Amino acid sequence: MKYIHYGHESFDIAKFDQISNNLFFATKPIGGLWACQCKSEDNWKNWCIKNQDKEVDLNKYFIFSLREDSRILTIDNCDKLKDLPKTNFGKDVIKRKVCTELDFEQLSKEYDAIEVFISKDDNLYFELYGWDCDSILIMNPDIIITEIENELFLESEM
Repeated sequence: MKYIHYGHESFDIAKFDQISNNLFFATKPIGGLWACQCKSEDNWKNWCIKNQDKEVDLNKYFIFSLREDSRILTIDNCDKLKDLPKTNFGKDVIKRKVCTELDFEQLSKEYDAIEVFISKDDNLYFELYGWDCDSILIMNPDIIITEIENELFLESEM
């Protein structure tokens, strides 16, 4: 599977921030690398165009794949959220109780990435408010294989 990250022309591990829970926007963590499947129709580029979001330079991007032994948590329906670890951030805030606040720090110890398919369950959009389209959050940069690495690997195999 190939993924695409918009906003940068290459992956720079020095700019990768470790995952931490976000008190102010608890449905999305701080850190990691966000991307989407290259072939997905419900992707970040289409979302930006549809919503006229001009903050991200869609002309800058890089493509990568993931190591085969990557531990990926796939969420394609709301039932999969039930048994996952949660934070306590929203327990006293009525408006935030409508969303699921995952404990991303805990999840990053068990998984290398979280891939969410909003397109398969519309309710995920509301449960994980801020995950606007099908996307993957890379929490462990060691699983990323850039296109350059892919090309070098293929050359060494010949």
